[in-house]
Amino acid sequence: MITYEDIIECQNCLVENWGEAGKAIIAQCFKERKFGNSFTTFLKFCTACGGNWGAMLLSGVDYLYPEVYKLIPQNMGSNAWACICNLLVLLGVDTMN
Repeated sequence: MITYEDIIECQNCLVENWGEAGKAIIAQCFKERKFGNSFTTFLKFCTACGGNWGAMLLSGVDYLYPEVYKLIPQNMGSNAWACICNLLVLLGVDTMN
């Protein structure tokens, strides 16, 4: 179960690593309809990218949440994987399943 503390941690990660883009992404996430399903189900909306898991997960974000995807910085920095995972939580993907 995702807790309040988890959500705050996800938001802090995006702002710390993506700055103003992270703030814009958080605001957009709150405007979007939450996914409300499991990570396994989310993967059905993703396209395999030759072993690049980050790109694969981003393809699912692009498909389901194009307005959020547009806000993701081109250079995601050295903590890109953590940011992508935290983004999924904010979008309502149940990462526990």
